[in-house]
Amino acid sequence: MPKFLPLVIDLQNRTVVIIGGGSVGERKAELFGKYARTVVVSFSFTEKLLKSNKIERIKTDTKLTDNKFADLIKDAFLVIPATDDLAYNEHLSDIASRCGVMVNRVDDLGDVIIPSVITRGDLTIGISTLAHSPALSKYAREQIEEVITPEYAEMAILQDEIREDLKNRVSHQKTRQQILRAILDDETVWANLKTSYTKAYKQAATHYYEVL
Repeated sequence: MPKFLPLVIDLQNRTVVIIGGGSVGERKAELFGKYARTVVVSFSFTEKLLKSNKIERIKTDTKLTDNKFADLIKDAFLVIPATDDLAYNEHLSDIASRCGVMVNRVDDLGDVIIPSVITRGDLTIGISTLAHSPALSKYAREQIEEVITPEYAEMAILQDEIREDLKNRVSHQKTRQQILRAILDDETVWANLKTSYTKAYKQAATHYYEVL
């Protein structure tokens, strides 16, 4: 049984190769194009892929030979076979695995599973059912989004600023942790974040001025 571990990976300066320029390839390219050098190889491309300036397109008139595909992915971090030919996807996955390149499968479990993601500034939450129920992943994301509101992005910034300030003002780590938690538990701070970061910061600061 596969053992998957959720990780947060820096994709800057890494290459993702997607085979297939249809709707699935478009969705994958739209995601990875924000983070990595993304190359899409296909007979044809959706209109959105043709207009995108965040990806590289390689048009081919025939299926890639094994050698040509292996050469294409030699420096890739991740390969995503996303054609409408399931047998071809399987074949490409096998070649990528033999080349030591990780695979994200669109029709089965691969080496990498792309979770449903919630992003609030520096706060990132990934949700996955290990490909068993995409509908449940989507449902869980929608439920969590009602709780993890946009103010969490501002709170992440506030916590980081105060944490750095506390390192210079409070010597004991446990005390710093208690102050940061008290700020998180302060409903007034959260309320102020909806309208004014400055007011929220001033309210948060009262929690450690008391111990200085």
